Amino acid sequence: MYLEEIRRLPKKVVENLDGDIGNLKVYLVQDFNLSLLKRMVDFGLNIFGDLGMDEWGLVPQIRHGNVFVLKEEDKNRIIGLAILMRDWEDTGKCYLFDYAIAEELQGQGLGYHFLTAIAKNLKEQGFLQMSLTVDIENKPAIRLYKDKIGFEIKEMSENEYGEGHHRYIMEWELDQVS
Repeated sequence: MYLEEIRRLPKKVVENLDGDIGNLKVYLVQDFNLSLLKRMVDFGLNIFGDLGMDEWGLVPQIRHGNVFVLKEEDKNRIIGLAILMRDWEDTGKCYLFDYAIAEELQGQGLGYHFLTAIAKNLKEQGFLQMSLTVDIENKPAIRLYKDKIGFEIKEMSENEYGEGHHRYIMEWELDQVS
């Protein structure tokens, strides 16, 4: 596969998250270069394995969805990734397609701060609601989404991604974001 480099990533900083790790920034990815694209793909594959998004899926998401990265300001390493798309049936709703924090940094509150920074930006874009699905066995993610952020479990979908892959469908009203 060959992808032509377009231009450098615009520094559209959504929010600064200063913490123990360093000067963290949330970026809304509006363009990309091949190096950044590869780092985003590698990050997703490292977290999700074969289920991670490849270049063929990520490029259209950057161009037509919302892709956010969390990283230290002057470093190349991606610490968090979020991929969202607009709901076709309800244009005030977005769907959180992929969301992850680097495994070795999980449990430090970064997931909460990253997602709330994203939600503030989505609210500014006019979104009213965010939805997602989560594996019913993923207790840390459920605790983050439901208990810390305020998502509500709307239903449980059996075999969502095939036999034995049960998911909660969760929603969050963005008017709760301050």
